[in-house]
Amino acid sequence: MKRKICTTFIIVAILAGFFGCDNGDTGPDGNGGKPIVCLGDSLTEGYGASKPNSVDKTRSYPAFLGEKVTVTVVNAGISGDTTAGGLARIGKDVLAHNPQLVIILLGANDFTHMRPANEAKKDLQSIINNIRDGNRKIYLASFIGDSSWEASYISVIPGGLTLELEAYLGEYKKMYSELKSENTDIGYIANIWKGIENSDMSDLVHPNAEGYRKMADNIFNEIKPYLQVNDLLK
Repeated sequence: MKRKICTTFIIVAILAGFFGCDNGDTGPDGNGGKPIVCLGDSLTEGYGASKPNSVDKTRSYPAFLGEKVTVTVVNAGISGDTTAGGLARIGKDVLAHNPQLVIILLGANDFTHMRPANEAKKDLQSIINNIRDGNRKIYLASFIGDSSWEASYISVIPGGLTLELEAYLGEYKKMYSELKSENTDIGYIANIWKGIENSDMSDLVHPNAEGYRKMADNIFNEIKPYLQVNDLLK
């Protein structure tokens, strides 16, 4: 994410406190036509995809991901949702679909609300535990980008807050790393922001349709091995 985007993200975080079917076929693992469910917040729902301050699920990352696979991709994103919110609705929004694969992209709203990372971690671990069934594949995605994203992010923090928020961001990075190492059976998606430029943003926090398409590509590249093994690629 570019510097301009990061600046507004910080301002939003500090001042505003918001962010903002099974067809019976069987593949190699017996999952067949069971859907993929994408559990998340505004970055999953498709906020800003067509125009700022509105949702367009048809141009969300789950929609673009759906163009690449042979099964239904369910958009279970709700703008403003936290890890606690995601945990509260996994029964009706995830398990009710009996998915073979679940992508979890939550934590950004916990961060911008300055919620302790260990609390978000407990919720994410509970989500994983409730979704896990011994066969279902789970991918956890971080809302934090790569090292260049982080460097740009830190560089625009006002001087007096740099150390505090750098440490706070570090706690969230540590939280995702711990979840990855403590759940060796799940996949991890470290950088959803790869290749997304200022021109790919609908506002200074959310992608536009092209940005979500790139986000879908980044996620697709990480889950592609599972899709290939289970013959789910178009």
